[in-house]
Amino acid sequence: MLKHKTWRTAQIAKLYYVDNLTQEVIAAQLQVSRSTISRALEDAKQQGIVEVKIHYPFQQVEELENALCLKFGLESARVLELSREWTYEDILEGLGLLAAQYFQKIIQPNTTIVITSGNSVYHTIKAVEPQKLDVNVIQIMGTTNCDDPMIDGPELAQLLVQRIGGSAVYMQAPIIIKDPEIYRKLYEEKPFQDTINRIKKASCALVGVGTVDPQTSSLLRIGFSKESLKELTRCGAVGEISAQTFNQSGEEVVSAKAQKALSIELKYIKEVPRVIGVAGGIAKLNAIHGALKGKLLDVLVTDQNVAEALIRA
Repeated sequence: MLKHKTWRTAQIAKLYYVDNLTQEVIAAQLQVSRSTISRALEDAKQQGIVEVKIHYPFQQVEELENALCLKFGLESARVLELSREWTYEDILEGLGLLAAQYFQKIIQPNTTIVITSGNSVYHTIKAVEPQKLDVNVIQIMGTTNCDDPMIDGPELAQLLVQRIGGSAVYMQAPIIIKDPEIYRKLYEEKPFQDTINRIKKASCALVGVGTVDPQTSSLLRIGFSKESLKELTRCGAVGEISAQTFNQSGEEVVSAKAQKALSIELKYIKEVPRVIGVAGGIAKLNAIHGALKGKLLDVLVTDQNVAEALIRA
């Protein structure tokens, strides 16, 4: 009886969503009430028979993309057009879609992919269409105690594996190590050094670009203190990739007074043949500009406001 009911629900869903018949016509054809059809369509959504996916009309600004490539020597750029009053969540979703479209065009089967964590990387991976590429995904940041492990934890690497197939390698250590001696020993341990060696075989890296501003920095979410961020700012830091900070010229910034993150250093990320940076929002302008000046990125996916400001800078 249950199987028959599920089949009937699917039949009604097909007539409505695929054959484009109205509920009235379906009710007459099946000799049931219109309310029965309405309930069946709702059941179809709840049971997963019907999945609703909305494709927002995210557009690109080609002239800004060309200008960014010319000014900063980028391999490629994607610029999200802002045609209405966008929220930051809207921007993240749009950037994720554009980045995912680019990512899927360039990624090859049986290759190694490096990823960081964070909102922009999460939205990109979430937008990737399922396929079977059998890749090796390496997450290059230690684990955090954040509220959403899908954004800042090893689950993000697993999500990408679920999308495109393959295996994932995680950094099995906390991202914030308070004791400098323990930090040094962990960095010298074989698992960490093995991760560095794997990165040398990577074909591309998917990274976010963050700020060190205590008002907006995602470093706070993964365990940095506001005092550390202020100290890093005092030392000239404007942004971070993989929780590794850099100045306005893209050079690494380190302070003995600030916390350090157990993650792969910028010099190793920079060696990856194609580093795709996904970041938007005008609050990240200085960080993105520093990353570009330091040649830390080969591809930039950003929004129109940031792109225009970068061209003027």
